[in-house]
Amino acid sequence: MDTVQKEKNIALIKDVLRNYLLEKGFRNTPERYTILEEIYNMDHHFNVDDLYLLMMQKKYHVSKATIYNTIEIFLDAGLIRKHQFGEKTLTSSSYEKSYFDKQHDHLVIYKKTLTKKLRKSSSSAIQESKELKKPLKKHLA
Repeated sequence: MDTVQKEKNIALIKDVLRNYLLEKGFRNTPERYTILEEIYNMDHHFNVDDLYLLMMQKKYHVSKATIYNTIEIFLDAGLIRKHQFGEKTLTSSSYEKSYFDKQHDHLVIYKKTLTKKLRKSSSSAIQESKELKKPLKKHLA
């Protein structure tokens, strides 16, 4: 995605957040917009610890509690998605931006702890493999 389109997208999601905060009666703080922009500049899944370290490296002064609270707002606003890939602890949750993303699935291989984002065609291959009871390798090759 080119820089101009990325800037337009970020402006749009900031408007979505602004409207959500107004509708819910939440405070309109600069920290929320900064966190949102950092998330939408990422090209991968993240967890709260990753985001917190990134914010600290960039000299943003936000607490981990602020990030957790902001994440909950973003989830409710439909700006990010939450995933639990295996472990069921609060800190093991992964998140990804979701406002512009198309529907996709994740394949988690526990033996190698590998997470892959799948296109719809791959997702269809998994379903077809289950229905036909054939090895998945043939469908993804």
